[in-house]
Amino acid sequence: MKGTYCVLDDEQDFLTVASGALKKFLPDMKGVFTTDPEEAVNLAIKDEPIIFIIDIVLGGKTGMEIYQRISAVSKKVRVIFITGDENFINDDNLRSQILLEGSIDLMEKPVKWHELAIKVKNNMQLLLYQCNLEDIIAERTQQLIHADRLATVGTMVSSIIHEISSPLTFIKANQEMCRYAFDRIKEVTEDKEVLSIFDRLINPSVDESLKGIVRIEELLRSFRRFYKRDDVASEVDFSELLDEIKNLTYYNIKKNNIDFTFEIAKSVPKKIICKKQELIQVITNIVNNAVDAFEDAEEKLGIKKQKELKIVVSGDNFMTNIVVSNNGPAIPKDVFERMFEPFFTTKTAEKGTGLGLAISKQILKFMGGTIYVENKSEKHPTVDFIITIPMTYNA
Repeated sequence: MKGTYCVLDDEQDFLTVASGALKKFLPDMKGVFTTDPEEAVNLAIKDEPIIFIIDIVLGGKTGMEIYQRISAVSKKVRVIFITGDENFINDDNLRSQILLEGSIDLMEKPVKWHELAIKVKNNMQLLLYQCNLEDIIAERTQQLIHADRLATVGTMVSSIIHEISSPLTFIKANQEMCRYAFDRIKEVTEDKEVLSIFDRLINPSVDESLKGIVRIEELLRSFRRFYKRDDVASEVDFSELLDEIKNLTYYNIKKNNIDFTFEIAKSVPKKIICKKQELIQVITNIVNNAVDAFEDAEEKLGIKKQKELKIVVSGDNFMTNIVVSNNGPAIPKDVFERMFEPFFTTKTAEKGTGLGLAISKQILKFMGGTIYVENKSEKHPTVDFIITIPMTYNA
């Protein structure tokens, strides 16, 4: 069992006996035996679960005073007081005070070591459980804070999309007016120099601008759909789903010159029943992580090669497999073992919160699906995220 106990007493002979007895009864716990109160306080500063066994009288100080110092620096400590003075044992007021201070018990010397060991073991189990519960609560609280922050970002994105869409409409209209004006000019002039300027310079620029506007409109529609909550599952076309992912990741894919391809096996039914935006969120997160891995490989490791990212959909009428693979660097072992933990990230604060994969795993769990990773190795040329989900969403 994990955890530490510390015996603090001013008699070295007592500590020698205590060491022999408690190590026998508590072989799986770490024991510290000391006559120095400062050593006990420094032990508590580490803020780890510890059961203290303290003599109620320590030379010119009281065990109560020492424990008050200890409990002031850590909330993960408990104490069992011991004494050889019958006056303390029979003092009901002192016993009440000790218990009110949060102690486990006041035991009489000579100590019954097997009884003390049982109290240490049982209370350490309770202390470990409490500390674990507090960690879980703190983690869930942080998740709620992040979730609220992400919801706020979603609201902001909706407003930003609206603000961008309005001027974009005017820009598109003006560009189309330029094209209309050129058509009118061709009808009223035969000036070859003017027509050449339009053909070589103005018209191609207008066409490129209109293509860019269409691209922005598609991206805004994708963002709008991405932040719209799916209350119920619906039929989703795989081709449309992959197009949405392509739109959402287009900029980073193009900027990093990544060869991004899709493949849907003929055996896969055209549509799946699921919450579309949630599945898009999962796959988009994996794609963006792969892009970040490519960037890191170039910046930190100096690795330059053709970057390939591929999504392959396979399966049948019952289950669907979606494999998102990339030929970037292998995931380091220490990262591989923790990558689905909430808030674990190797990225800077600007790039990630450490929630993406944890949330993705939870989303897929609610869908009745799973996600796991096959790491790159000498025999396996890619890093593969394998998603398995049922064709029918029952939640």
